[in-house]
Amino acid sequence: MKNTEQTLLALLVGAAAGVVAGLLLAPDSGEKTRQKLADNADVIKKDLESSWETNSKKIREYTDEALSEIEKYGKMLSDAVRTEAPKK
Repeated sequence: MKNTEQTLLALLVGAAAGVVAGLLLAPDSGEKTRQKLADNADVIKKDLESSWETNSKKIREYTDEALSEIEKYGKMLSDAVRTEAPKK
């Protein structure tokens, strides 16, 4: 999952850099360029928020699954220890 997050972040940073470079090199007036930058910043912000929500949800799901597995194997281990314990 770490590679996916890094790839997503790199993609977003690259897209943002490309947008900024393209706008700064465009032959528009300063006012139009600033407006385009603001609009694109809003789009990037919304994309990041959406990605954050999606990834946070996935992390919670993975955490819940991991805790469930830990509980399951903990119970199995506990049961095995009880059945294998020497009787006095």
